[in-house]
Amino acid sequence: EGTRSKNPYWKTGFYTTALKAKVPIVLGYLDYKHKIAGMTDVFFPTGNIDQDLMKISEFYKRFSGKNHELFANYLPS
Repeated sequence: EGTRSKNPYWKTGFYTTALKAKVPIVLGYLDYKHKIAGMTDVFFPTGNIDQDLMKISEFYKRFSGKNHELFANYLPS
């Protein structure tokens, strides 16, 4: 979740930076409940921020952070 307090929205700087630099995003995860960590294949931003961040949000739903209740799903603008 990357934060110690509930945040109602995602910061999108990582996405816009990757898009402008024309580089992929690698989704990394730490699953506290199952004690596993890893990285996925590369994800190339398409420019449709709402669609792309919904896909990323769906990916992260399967993992449990230490403070999973603080996880905020991406809400399209």
